[in-house]
Amino acid sequence: MSSLVLLIDFGSTFTKVIAVDLDASQVVGRSQAPSTVLTDVRQGLLQALSALHERHSLFNQRPSSLDVLSGHLALASSSAAGGLRMAVIGLVPGLTLLAASQAALGAGAKVVGSFAFKLAGNSIEEIIRLHADMVLLTGGTDGGDSATILHNAHLLANSLISVPVIVAGNQAVAPQVCEILKAGGKEVRLTDNVMPRSGVVAVDSARDEIRKLFIERITQARGMAAIGEFVSVVLPTPMAVLKGVRIGAVGTNREEGWGEMVVVDVGGATTDVHSIGYGYPVGENVISQGLPEPYAKRTVEGDLGIRFNAATLLGQVGPDGFDAQWRAMFPQLQVSRDEIGRYINEITEKTARVPEQRWHTVADAVLARIAVELALERHVGKRERVVTSKGEAWVHYGKDLRNTPRLIATGGVFTYNPYGSMIVSGSGRERVDSTVLRPKHPQIYLDSSYILYAVGLLEQDYPDLAVRLFKTYMRPIADSED
Repeated sequence: MSSLVLLIDFGSTFTKVIAVDLDASQVVGRSQAPSTVLTDVRQGLLQALSALHERHSLFNQRPSSLDVLSGHLALASSSAAGGLRMAVIGLVPGLTLLAASQAALGAGAKVVGSFAFKLAGNSIEEIIRLHADMVLLTGGTDGGDSATILHNAHLLANSLISVPVIVAGNQAVAPQVCEILKAGGKEVRLTDNVMPRSGVVAVDSARDEIRKLFIERITQARGMAAIGEFVSVVLPTPMAVLKGVRIGAVGTNREEGWGEMVVVDVGGATTDVHSIGYGYPVGENVISQGLPEPYAKRTVEGDLGIRFNAATLLGQVGPDGFDAQWRAMFPQLQVSRDEIGRYINEITEKTARVPEQRWHTVADAVLARIAVELALERHVGKRERVVTSKGEAWVHYGKDLRNTPRLIATGGVFTYNPYGSMIVSGSGRERVDSTVLRPKHPQIYLDSSYILYAVGLLEQDYPDLAVRLFKTYMRPIADSED
């Protein structure tokens, strides 16, 4: 077996390959090619491998087939076909529904709809309109409320919904729930309750089942099953990134990690945020509310992608807000609002379009900056001032990340856009809005090699190497400006 390992990501837009020399513990090449999800994923992979060889001569000859992978370890992640879209059904929004969402997001899924309490007929219609790939049905602690999950099971069973249903609710009636769904012709998976007791979150069982379904679905992409001889599709891309972030923070027995951090992953369809740390409330006279936050937390903002949602991002801040961001970053560059608007509409409709002029890259940078700011604000906790019998106090909801020491920016825009460092410069400044518990003064790094997914793929079998690569290729923002 060669010491060369090939780490592949089948993205919805690009198929990426990073080559790592296990003996030298370093990246020896990287390439990408447009993904060919709608035709045959093997075509995009072969193009990426050919580009890798042309740049770095890593194979004996130019690849003409995937046989070139024989003798090399190849691991892959995938969000091809857009990843896994999930609808989540729970009992109470702030309890079982939140726990269910944590399970979904931690497994690499994208939550496209959340529903609480007893469903009505129009809720079923909404789930169908969302084109969810699966439904996560939860509700009730073990031995607690059973009426809600049974009601929802009957509605799902009698509906036209044809996707798998994962049952992760009250275990006292979970078998009955499964029988109701099976009688309606539904594919059912039973897991442990995501909230077995009030205030206790237990998402591992549901998360594992979601991941299995994700992989089953990914293998249905055209050509994906045929590459099994050469490549193991081991993780959904979001889970690979989260694993990479986590091991980079925690480290191993032999490689020290960096500790608590926040990672913002800006993509064409979504902007994801990962935080590593407990985020316990900081300060005096603090009252904590809500469920405990996971140590490794992921959120997905499906309306903040810089291609599929470029027009939405413009709408979030308005023309005046976009102009203000533009002037703050590029005060000397003058482009009319009409030109910017046309470009943003074009990339929203033609998501594979790349910048052709300098001001196009500037517009992309501004869009990415807006996405970073909004995604961070949604991920972190909030606080509000209240008056109690003992005086004023702060009520905290979610993670308090104000003292988080590091913020990492990742995604294609930070690899290929020359203004990557400007997108996140100033992201650590303390905001006027003191109710948003975002990092105040973190050291900012760029994943300019787009390596986090690869670190996550190496995490299980080569953890020490994964940590070394993480620490080597996260570049401080000052260095990124060179």
